[in-house]
Amino acid sequence: MDNKEIMSLLNEKEKRNKLKGYEKDFSSFAQEQIKIITKDTSVGFIPFKFNECQVKITEALDEQFKNTGRVRAIILKARQQGISTYCAGRVFWKSYFSPHSRSVVMAHDSATSDALFSMSKNLIRNMEGNLVPNEITSNAKEIKIQSPAYKDKDAVGSYRLYTAGSPEAGRGTTPTIAHLSEIAFWTHDEKILAGLFQGISQAEGTEVILESTANGAQGEFYRLWKGAVAGENEYLPIFLPWYITPEYRRTAPEGMELMKEEEELVENYGLDYDQIYWRRLKIAEGGKLKFQQEYPATADEAFIVSGSNVFNIERLNSLIPMAEQRRSEWDPYSKMFDENKEGNLSIYEYPKWEEPYVIGADVSLGVGQDYSAAVVMNNSYEIVAVYRNNRIDPSLWGELLFYLGRYYNNAFLAVESNSMGIATLQKLEQMGYLNLYKQTKMANVSNEEGMRLGFRTTSASKPVIIGNLKNLIDNEDIMIPSPILIRELKDYISTASGKTEAAPGCYDDTVISLAICAEVLRTHWDKLNTRNVSWREKILDFEPDETMWI
Repeated sequence: MDNKEIMSLLNEKEKRNKLKGYEKDFSSFAQEQIKIITKDTSVGFIPFKFNECQVKITEALDEQFKNTGRVRAIILKARQQGISTYCAGRVFWKSYFSPHSRSVVMAHDSATSDALFSMSKNLIRNMEGNLVPNEITSNAKEIKIQSPAYKDKDAVGSYRLYTAGSPEAGRGTTPTIAHLSEIAFWTHDEKILAGLFQGISQAEGTEVILESTANGAQGEFYRLWKGAVAGENEYLPIFLPWYITPEYRRTAPEGMELMKEEEELVENYGLDYDQIYWRRLKIAEGGKLKFQQEYPATADEAFIVSGSNVFNIERLNSLIPMAEQRRSEWDPYSKMFDENKEGNLSIYEYPKWEEPYVIGADVSLGVGQDYSAAVVMNNSYEIVAVYRNNRIDPSLWGELLFYLGRYYNNAFLAVESNSMGIATLQKLEQMGYLNLYKQTKMANVSNEEGMRLGFRTTSASKPVIIGNLKNLIDNEDIMIPSPILIRELKDYISTASGKTEAAPGCYDDTVISLAICAEVLRTHWDKLNTRNVSWREKILDFEPDETMWI
């Protein structure tokens, strides 16, 4: 074997060792093999060294991959943090080491899609040495490569570019790697994602990264983000606040004094004066609401849109959720609320002797749809318990409310009478729960004579109860310990038509329950009765109750 052959073998061995290390370490591969253009274009292409945001994402995705064998992530970002560049580099890295991979890159408009695809091509063409992949196909919409990392020399990895301009964009594809950019700005987000998600491979090693700046409390990106935060889908939520970006600072003038809000930012997030001054300048350019949306300090702040949130977000952010004294679930056989860490009843305060309580209850349209919910409140506007469940039918819900009301000293029970609420009220009436709210003149917009069981929310009554609840929150006259309730209040919006409802993909069942509860307490606070009962009586099967109630 001559020297040339020996050197060839050594080079091949060195290449294999490098590839082995790069396959498990995106950071090293990026810094040593990928070159990018930065904001300062005068310096040309430079090695891709991760910034603080990119390091945070890498650590989170590496941990998820270690635990699950796949990557499913949703990234809520501020502007210009290098996330699109990071994702383009990551898609290339995964494709480079994944034979037969099918990568999909999709952005909200053609200009962004073209820029991302051009970036992907540059990543390939700026590699050097014996690790450069062979381009089999390269056109405006597709790249196919053969990588030296593929053991099967006939294997091909492909990139495909799409623009989210049509409801059918990406339909029919079966990607193993997907980078979906600025989803919050896709016009046909729901249909496109439904088509893409059906085709995405669930195999180990596959990756799907959704990333976007916020565009209000609406759309699929918002719904998926909220679901990820709540642990209701498989996506890992990664939030990138503006202040972790080193470039977002300007030298502050000497003697600069901080406003109260700025002092809180310094205290809460450790910001320095240069960061605060940069923030001031940005707010001066476009206003505070736009700054919060494009450069958020918290995830909730990102989704604020002027006029859309019904309840004061800053006030809601100041609320501190309390730990439950007990988490329980109702057992229809024992007629008891048994302790259960996974239960749907959160008890923040046990019933007190001779304390009057009010319960507001919303009724689900059906099992597996929206939620049946109940909020229990004392006469000091303190929430003492919250129940929420979307797997209970209206009749069984009536039975549960019977025992929940009995548990809280035969609480004054106001059930929304719309739609399926009638079945719940019929069950309660059949069981003899006489301390039921009857529709008052305020709510009886039909002008029908007589009293009607339950609270009917209408186009006339709903603004009243929501307005009342808004005043209680604004004036800090109500105690809200439930994180689920706080979340629903944040997701409650006013639409362009003037209606108030949950943001798309969100729920408002506990909000309506609370609004009913607060309204009933406002109008009947001086008429509340209570009858203390023994623990044994609380769990007995129902008997007709002859006690006279309001």
